[in-house]
Amino acid sequence: MAERRTGTMPSGRKRALAAAAVVAGLLAVSSYASPYWRLYQLRTAVAERDAAKVAQHVDFPALRESVKAELVAQLGAGSLVPQARDNPFAAFGKAMALAVIDPVVDAVVSPAGVTAMLEAGEVRIRREPDPAPAPGRASTDGEGDKVRYDLAYRSWDRVAMTREGGGSGAFILHRHGLWSWKLGGIELPRD
Repeated sequence: MAERRTGTMPSGRKRALAAAAVVAGLLAVSSYASPYWRLYQLRTAVAERDAAKVAQHVDFPALRESVKAELVAQLGAGSLVPQARDNPFAAFGKAMALAVIDPVVDAVVSPAGVTAMLEAGEVRIRREPDPAPAPGRASTDGEGDKVRYDLAYRSWDRVAMTREGGGSGAFILHRHGLWSWKLGGIELPRD
């Protein structure tokens, strides 16, 4: 007797497609949520004041290039030396500033410098990181003392971490694989 074909799929195949759809959905959701996990790990390392743990979540070569590019861009816009527009020695001043950018970048883009910026919740460029807190200073272990961040996707592989309430620049997380992220850039505050 010949089998009659109907237009429906066998139930085993339907279950396999449904399972594949569920797995694909879970992968998509977990991939989308992965920068929030990285933010949690960074906040925990900063709260513990563990610069070595923070350094595990930072792509230092990419961060150095980003900081340097931001400083050069601000220098070109005249925001680092506001009176440069009217000054005949502006070109000389810019050349001198470019000469000191590399040492500044090296000082800022260090485990201690990145930890200090994340602890403060501000993208700031200083030659020396903030000094270590005095032994009697209250820790940031309490939830009320921790800086809160907002995350916003800029693209598939870039997420901006900004201090809740904004206004202090942004830390940029770069995707490394499907679920892993590293701090690899900054955006200085625009005045």
